[in-house]
Amino acid sequence: MLLNSINTGLKKMFLFSHILDLLKKVGSSLYGWLLAVLGSVGTFFATEKYCFYVVLTAIMLDALFGTIVSIYKKRGFALSKLGRVTTFKILSYGASLVIVFMIEKLAHDTGFIGIKVAAGWAAACEFWSMSASILIIWPDAPFFRIMRRQLKGEIAAKLGKPIDDILPEE
Repeated sequence: MLLNSINTGLKKMFLFSHILDLLKKVGSSLYGWLLAVLGSVGTFFATEKYCFYVVLTAIMLDALFGTIVSIYKKRGFALSKLGRVTTFKILSYGASLVIVFMIEKLAHDTGFIGIKVAAGWAAACEFWSMSASILIIWPDAPFFRIMRRQLKGEIAAKLGKPIDDILPEE
């Protein structure tokens, strides 16, 4: 019995020593510190990470359809502009969501409604932009035709043309 207890104690000491060695290795390099910071930030936001994924997905889908419009309708493709706009969207929406999340975290520990509402609005903005791109590509798209009158301004801004030439009223 005593031997088992000593053996268990040694295993725990070895495990603790091994963990300390790993921490020393991680702390001795820049990459280790970066991974530690990323892990900490990821853990902090893990409770509501789905909200961030929804907005990121909406941004990427809008970028995809914007690229298709750029290639097929405008006969050109500006990768640098797409990169700048997409990067700015990710940073601005991300900063907004982070601020809402942190304020909500100050108020309470569970039931984060504010970030879900903010993410919903951000995703809706991207859906609006994506819908205009889809109507430019396919003017008779069944679901998106419902919103075509409301999207005229967005389509005109994307193409730089009067909208009546692209989506004539019926």
